[in-house]
Amino acid sequence: MKYTLFVSLFFLNFINAQNLKIEYEYVNKQDLSEYSSESSGTFKSQAQAQLKKAQKQILYFYEGNTFYKSIPTEGFENEKERKKIDERTTSITKESFVIKPIKIYHKKNDPGFYQYQNFGDEEYYKYYAPKFSKIEYKDNVEQIEKYTCKLAEVTLNNGGLVKVWYAEDFPVSAGPYVYNSFPGLVLKVESPNFIVYATKISNDGKETDCEPMNPKLKVLDQEKDQDKIQEIMKEASKVKETHTDIRL
Repeated sequence: MKYTLFVSLFFLNFINAQNLKIEYEYVNKQDLSEYSSESSGTFKSQAQAQLKKAQKQILYFYEGNTFYKSIPTEGFENEKERKKIDERTTSITKESFVIKPIKIYHKKNDPGFYQYQNFGDEEYYKYYAPKFSKIEYKDNVEQIEKYTCKLAEVTLNNGGLVKVWYAEDFPVSAGPYVYNSFPGLVLKVESPNFIVYATKISNDGKETDCEPMNPKLKVLDQEKDQDKIQEIMKEASKVKETHTDIRL
């Protein structure tokens, strides 16, 4: 009886902890051709192979605040074309594969998120508050890392359907990307473009793991973020070298 009581108290203490660390694996399902229609066949093959590899991502939850980040995979660069202009000059066109690091911050009681954006010399945070067309809570259950998860089907504004699996054993609203408004810790997200699922859950998260936002960087809303991206793309099109960056 004493042993059973000890185990129960230990488990209760674990799930009520406010310093969680959840390790996830992210699998991309997108077609590379959407991003690189002008890239060479060799480049596409290499990049597609890289994209198929599971990428490690981590969520830190500390006293109501969350920090979500990816562990970047190594990129590569290929020489696409070489043209001899004259006896002294050769024009070289290159294409590069880069998966930008993901850093998403959510402050306690804030309805929105702050996502780090990095385009060459341009660094800033994009602030956005997610809005879903519909959320339906289902009776379906699934075991993920020994925890019973319930299903919520989320309809996006563009009509896409996302399946969110959350564990009520953890009395916190947190999860990957923008999926943190459910009655439990989100351990799996299945969308048309990707799947991300938890592989390890622990109390190893510390306050120092939650990387602070850089106060020197600007914060742009979604509309200004789109304007900034258009501006950067316009400037990039003037550059003779071709660099294909994959952003997930």
